[in-house]
Amino acid sequence: MSSAAQPFPIGGQSDREFDLRYYTGLLWRGRALMATAAGVGLLLGLCVGLLQTPEYSATTTLQIDPPVPTQLTVTDALVGGGGYWQNADFFNTQFRLLRSGTLGERVVEALQLKDQPPFRDAADPGGLFMSYVSVAPVPETRLVQVSVTHRDPKLAAQWANTLALTYVKETVSTRVQSALQASQWIQERLAATQKTMRESQERLSRAAEGQDLVVPQGSVSAVTTSITRLNDDFIGAQARRIVLEGALRQVAEMRQHGQVLDSLPQAAQDAQIASLDSQLGNLNLELSRLKEKYKPAHPEVQRVQAQIDELRKVKETRIKQIVDAMQVELNQLTRREADLKTAVEQQKQVASTQSRKTTELEALRKEADSAKSLYDVLLQKLNETDIAASIRNNNVTVVERAAPPTSPVRPRKLRLAGIAVLVGLGLGVALVLGKDYLDNTIRDPEEVERYLHIDLLAVVPNHEDTNLQLVTEAYQNLRTALIFARRDDGGQVVLVTGTAPQEGKTTTLLNLAKLQASSGERTIVVDCDLRRAQIHTRLGLPREPGLTTYFSKHEDLDGLIRSTRTPNLYALTAGPLPPNPPALLGRQAVNDLLNHLRKNFEWILIDTPPLASVTDALLLARWSDHVLLVIQHNKVDKRLIKRQIASLRRATPNLLGAVLNDIDIQAKGYYYYYYPRKGGGGRSSADPKAVS
Repeated sequence: MSSAAQPFPIGGQSDREFDLRYYTGLLWRGRALMATAAGVGLLLGLCVGLLQTPEYSATTTLQIDPPVPTQLTVTDALVGGGGYWQNADFFNTQFRLLRSGTLGERVVEALQLKDQPPFRDAADPGGLFMSYVSVAPVPETRLVQVSVTHRDPKLAAQWANTLALTYVKETVSTRVQSALQASQWIQERLAATQKTMRESQERLSRAAEGQDLVVPQGSVSAVTTSITRLNDDFIGAQARRIVLEGALRQVAEMRQHGQVLDSLPQAAQDAQIASLDSQLGNLNLELSRLKEKYKPAHPEVQRVQAQIDELRKVKETRIKQIVDAMQVELNQLTRREADLKTAVEQQKQVASTQSRKTTELEALRKEADSAKSLYDVLLQKLNETDIAASIRNNNVTVVERAAPPTSPVRPRKLRLAGIAVLVGLGLGVALVLGKDYLDNTIRDPEEVERYLHIDLLAVVPNHEDTNLQLVTEAYQNLRTALIFARRDDGGQVVLVTGTAPQEGKTTTLLNLAKLQASSGERTIVVDCDLRRAQIHTRLGLPREPGLTTYFSKHEDLDGLIRSTRTPNLYALTAGPLPPNPPALLGRQAVNDLLNHLRKNFEWILIDTPPLASVTDALLLARWSDHVLLVIQHNKVDKRLIKRQIASLRRATPNLLGAVLNDIDIQAKGYYYYYYPRKGGGGRSSADPKAVS
């Protein structure tokens, strides 16, 4: 048995390769299904849009300025409370307050909605009201848009405006309450200092009257100078202590009300905190940009978020350090004040030896001056607080009131229809691809090479009157492939088989034999399909005697060969049905028979049973020079075909290729690539109608 010849067509591609041309053609052929699915989606989208109740959104715009401390100078009040990024926590807090259930309850009370549905039976009226509300800050500004969505446009506008006014009132009330508490504390301290000042002045007057002395206004005594300096230090420490007590009192009140300590003057003036605020601002900007590109779980987003959290912790630590430093300084001032007072007393005792009466009077005068100075400081602070409060306006104002909207925001019918069309189109594509996936047959000539890894020798259209010329051309291509695959000048044994019955292998064999014979080549067809022999019926010959007669009765082979109506075409029919066809076809005598035919014929075409039915074709493939596999279009499971091809390749290396049979070229537009669409033309001698 000779070695396999080089195949004529190009080798097959891998079944794993994505074939863009194939899937493009598949989608084009399924365009009607996809268009229908898109149309159904459009109708459903329009129905959903028409059935939904329109909802209207009314928007009011607020301006929220940074907070200003309750205790500050007039200049600080005029300058303001810093930029947006220095107060990011404040703004985020205000946005949450605008969505809080407490504010919602206040609005429900203001609108008298508790007795109206759906608030009548709601367990949380404030939360229910906030379900209608959305808050959206305007980027790069201090403006906030508060929107209320409702089925009634007038109610949407009314609710939005009431929510904005209620929020403004709540903000004013909170700030006024904080300012009143600070002013009340200063007034209490001022009253106590005023009482101390009056008592000091009275003691000085009584001492001066009792001793009948005039206190010198300028003394060069070292003791007097020391007492003067100590008293000055004592006054400064006491004044500083009072200021620190006021600041720490404010810190305690801010913590009690849950306010952030960013607005604390000592924190706002700290260079490190200002640097941290700047870094936080840059990181927040970077985080916003990353969130537009990535999801929250992305490593870059998490990295920037971690940096923000770390800087916030550092900022909180720094603020705590500042507050702790103020507390430490207060403790030091308290001790220093006590130490200074002790030192003054000691100096007084020393000075009493020099001028007891003068020193006592001077001490009383200094005490009175100290009380007066402290009183002046507190009075100035109280006046500055009042002035700042009168200069400072409310930090929340209504910029634009909501008006009843004229067009609904939901449903967006065009958008809904577009989404429905896309979903329907996607479903149509899925149906086309799913149908293609579930239909596991050979439906494309390129699948023969791509999936089966076998060369495609010819594509034969279905046998219709309009396709006769194309059918003839297909068999011409098959004959050309056999000519190029011919190994030597001796007779060539070509086995024609299929995977399953009714695939057209006998028709292919007879049309190929008729075409070869009409070309002047002596051709014989051997019917080895002993169970369902058809060659004799197709050629109008008797079945007996035939092939099995040669083996059973050992008659002369040349006497069993019959001529046909086609010149140069001969046939060896099947003969009687033997009891065990595989045993008969597996003999060495079959090879001897074929070698005898090689000497007298140029082409020996063997018709065999399908591969999936019996093993006859595998037994005969050993003695064949070429094996042709006939595959009917869109009929047999291609996995079964692939298994039978593997069986053939284990039996012989001479598998030449496949013939794809019975293709409807009018239904498959891409097959025009293989054949030109032309009508008419004369029939060749291989007219398939003659043998089909």
